[in-house]
Amino acid sequence: MTRRSAAAPSVPWTITFADMALLLLCFFVMLSALSPKTAETTKASVVAPQAPAAATHAAAMLRNQFAFEIEQGWLVVDQTDSRLLLRFGAGEAFDLGSDHLTPLTRALIDTLAYALREGDARVIVAGHTDDLPISTERFRDNWDLSSARAVSVIRELINRHGVDPSRLEAKGYADTRPLVANDSIANRARNRRIEIEITWEH
Repeated sequence: MTRRSAAAPSVPWTITFADMALLLLCFFVMLSALSPKTAETTKASVVAPQAPAAATHAAAMLRNQFAFEIEQGWLVVDQTDSRLLLRFGAGEAFDLGSDHLTPLTRALIDTLAYALREGDARVIVAGHTDDLPISTERFRDNWDLSSARAVSVIRELINRHGVDPSRLEAKGYADTRPLVANDSIANRARNRRIEIEITWEH
């Protein structure tokens, strides 16, 4: 009598396992497709804090080096997140009626240039004057003077410190944006100033 082979027992969970394996495969395929965006998000979350940190470090360095000048009102250091604004002068940033930097301004730029080594900050230098008219062989008016003073700061950063020119921008506003009314010697001195806006993007 021929012996019949026993039928293989039915295993219901084998179908469920196959479905699960297929779902897992689809899941990993989707993850693989989304990985570039995930990498960018992760990179952004890692890089973003560096910009505010660089601004904070630069602000702390300037406040430490120029504590006396800040106390006397010659220098203002204002930091918000990855943006740093410097306002200095009070009539002592340049020789009177000139775009020649004073030793104090050079010292400030030296410290600023050191801080700019961190990251790839964008720098905008703006020159401002009081409302007293000027007309010399070199400067036709306050527009010329304010622009020349901003450019002097830019050149100092490029020529003495090697800052990339593509990161720098110079602007001259003459007497169109006074901080205070030009109604006294002290107020006019406050309006004769340089403002440097630095923004770290990475």
